[in-house]
Amino acid sequence: MMEKEEEIEEVLATGDSHNTLQLDTLVGHIENIILSDEFSSLREDFLKQHCHVFEDKDENKLEYMDIYKQYTNMIEAHIEKELSNLDSSFEMASFLQELTSSCAVDGEVFDLLMTLTDFLAFKTAMLDVKESKEFGCDELEDLLQITSLKS
Repeated sequence: MMEKEEEIEEVLATGDSHNTLQLDTLVGHIENIILSDEFSSLREDFLKQHCHVFEDKDENKLEYMDIYKQYTNMIEAHIEKELSNLDSSFEMASFLQELTSSCAVDGEVFDLLMTLTDFLAFKTAMLDVKESKEFGCDELEDLLQITSLKS
């Protein structure tokens, strides 16, 4: 009995609403999806296939928007398919709307999800992949440089 009371107190202490807890659960599932090898390959292949079109200029070509729509449709369909397997009532549109009005998500998951609702985040991802290809790096992680802080 004591254990159950502690769980209830913990939930009440956080002050989270039901919607926030539901969002946190979905974000956890999404994190598992986007960390999968299948998802990484899907996204990386798409970015590599189309990055040559993008240029680091203020003016955006009309062609960028067509590629962005293809990207969002592909990513949304994959995430929605995976989440629907877990919860048949899941709807991507309402999730994205709740996500943009919430502060519950941060880090890599948020950055990736923002590429679905923010064209500039998507364009930045495309330019990063283009830059990695120009430097001969197979993956974005290869662009990291580790420097010791000790002299």
